[in-house]
Amino acid sequence: MKKPKVVLINPPSPWLLSDREQPPLGLLDIASFLRANNVDVAFCDLAGLPEKYWWIPDGDIYGVTCATPHYNIVVKIVKIIKDRQPNSVVVVGGFHPTVEPERTLRDTKADIAMVGEGEQAMLDIVNGKRDSIIRGALVEDINKIPMPAFDMVDMHDYVKMGTNLVIGPTPNNKEAKLMEARGCPFDCAFCAQAAISKRRMRYKTVERVVEEIKHVHNRYGVDRIYFINDTFIVDDKRVVKLCSALKELKEQGILYDWHCLTRADRTDPELFRIMHEAGCRMVTYGIESGSQKILDIIEKQTTVEENMNAIKIAKAAGIKVRAQMIVGLPGETQETVEETANFIREAPADSFGMHIFVPLPGCQIWNDPDRFEFPIDKETTFDYYHTIGKREEEDAAYLHQNPKQIIEWKNYLVKVIGERNIVKFAEVRASDNKDMRDAVMSSGYVQ
Repeated sequence: MKKPKVVLINPPSPWLLSDREQPPLGLLDIASFLRANNVDVAFCDLAGLPEKYWWIPDGDIYGVTCATPHYNIVVKIVKIIKDRQPNSVVVVGGFHPTVEPERTLRDTKADIAMVGEGEQAMLDIVNGKRDSIIRGALVEDINKIPMPAFDMVDMHDYVKMGTNLVIGPTPNNKEAKLMEARGCPFDCAFCAQAAISKRRMRYKTVERVVEEIKHVHNRYGVDRIYFINDTFIVDDKRVVKLCSALKELKEQGILYDWHCLTRADRTDPELFRIMHEAGCRMVTYGIESGSQKILDIIEKQTTVEENMNAIKIAKAAGIKVRAQMIVGLPGETQETVEETANFIREAPADSFGMHIFVPLPGCQIWNDPDRFEFPIDKETTFDYYHTIGKREEEDAAYLHQNPKQIIEWKNYLVKVIGERNIVKFAEVRASDNKDMRDAVMSSGYVQ
């Protein structure tokens, strides 16, 4: 019996500065896993496309990924498919259906809501499983998933440099986003990561990470890597081992530099020295707030002093710092906003991202709004569920009881950030800025 054809769909993210910066790695992992099991897979990448340009190929089973900001777009995508092919099987997976499966089925009219990780679950669906809610188990050994199916999207577009030009250019000016691990052991109250990962870390082997870096370098000319898993430094010994391999790639001319996300309570100066020697040129910290009151409310398990120290330690090692900040978290007041403003003024970070708090389904604040004194309309249409977005994007303020105040606070903090606002680095892609790149390279600004 012939296996059904699967079409995997990546929705657009129109609120983002560019949704052509980060390839849909989760879907590409599923695609590679299905192909390894002899499933006929097509990929429909709608990122960056307005609705009038959507084209969805024919298939028997459709898998649509859905984060909460995608929700209303996914409703439209499912309707298009069902109007055209009412007997097809439509599966909606990702963070949002993982925490809101029943509502996802109700609103989208999809056939199946997938909860959790999707590789084996999609294969089960191909093989005939038809429960309305299918719970995908965590992949214990993520090295068994083949390399993401990079060939199924336009990687030449996805490797263009964007916001990370703040580090400086590279010879090829091409950057790939890779995940060297899945999960996060922490459970910050504003973050929904634990809904899927269950606070468990699973790592790719160093050999597998090297293989992926060599692949994107040889095929797409990539010379900068951004490790986008939530926290790069969890196991210090692993980081040292990985850095040894990254240093070799750097010496071979395969890797020019790299950067990562990590927590501000991971600040061993010797480890940062090793990272810099291996080519690390920036770390991004989720600082969130300059107010200890707010950090305690959101259970960040860090202090203002630690956050400031983390920035200084990275800088002392020769590593640039991006600090991600959030305004409007539970407990925010004029006083806490001013504390954040003072932190920004004093912190020697190279760039800041300023974002309005969004109570994502699955986070502690969504699950228990009374405890955090943050009223949530759980029948919301999700219209305003935009996260990191354009300079003028302020829709998320309307999820708050005091939207006008939230917008005023955000604008004030953006003004304090001034020229260190990360948004300005994204508004002109490096690939379209050759003159600046050449000037900076000749000046010896980088390495």
